[in-house]
Amino acid sequence: MSDWRKTIQHALPDAKISEPLAKYTTFRIGGPADLFVDLENNQQLVMLMRMAKEAKQPVMFIGWGSNMLVRDGGVRGIVARLRGDFEKIEFPGGNRVSAGAAVRVPQLVTACAAQGLCGDESLVGVPGTVGGALVMNAGTREGEIGPLVVEVETFDPRTLAAATLHAKDLHFEYRKSNLEGRIVLGCVLQLKPGDKVDIMKRVQDFQQKRLRTQPIHTYNVGSTFKNPQGKFVAKLIEEAGLKGMTVGGARISPMHANFIENFADAKAADVLALVGKIQAQIKKSLGLDLELEMKVVGEP
Repeated sequence: MSDWRKTIQHALPDAKISEPLAKYTTFRIGGPADLFVDLENNQQLVMLMRMAKEAKQPVMFIGWGSNMLVRDGGVRGIVARLRGDFEKIEFPGGNRVSAGAAVRVPQLVTACAAQGLCGDESLVGVPGTVGGALVMNAGTREGEIGPLVVEVETFDPRTLAAATLHAKDLHFEYRKSNLEGRIVLGCVLQLKPGDKVDIMKRVQDFQQKRLRTQPIHTYNVGSTFKNPQGKFVAKLIEEAGLKGMTVGGARISPMHANFIENFADAKAADVLALVGKIQAQIKKSLGLDLELEMKVVGEP
């Protein structure tokens, strides 16, 4: 065991050495991180980043692990997750909500509904955290998080200081933003006032639609591929006759063809092999290059 891991574990006793990442992803797939640590506040964040710099170790941040495939060889260096102070939701007034990066998006939506604030109801179907949602401009056909953003608080590992980016500094596109590569600590969203009963009804309608159309009770990471312009990947995969196809313990969901499920102790290699088969078939039949929406990290 290398000394840098022991040193950080001494400073942050909850840090885990050679921790399997499968338990921290919704896929339930993934090899070990050299070191895994939950960070409860800014002080722990600064401490970790300073020690990582001294040890010359990379730090990768994860949220709910809902848009991520970790390869079977795991992740070298440090994997960190924000908790504690970063899970707070506050309502500063002016129909705004302040949310930490570790807040789960469905939790944020229901909290806003309870306050009589609307505009984010469709996001209740986004399974990840606010931090991840901001970085990838998460959303559904009915709306994305980007247009609601007033400001985002980020952390600069070089200066070990927080910085606030305002709406004019931010750029959101379909499933991406200029926050990629930054450490996001939280955000402020601008919503609208409304009737609590009406808002909650819309939230419940979106939840029911998701229950009917997506395999939310299986191990998956949501949408596997981004939709090509003007097309829906699920329809393309289904029309290609691939729905239900399996490789090892991974399969294309019988319920929604843009979801890959870990249905029988799948390895990351199974998922990637299945991804390759889908991409090859769609390229052959339609001439389209399907781009992954899920992030693939780690080593084979």
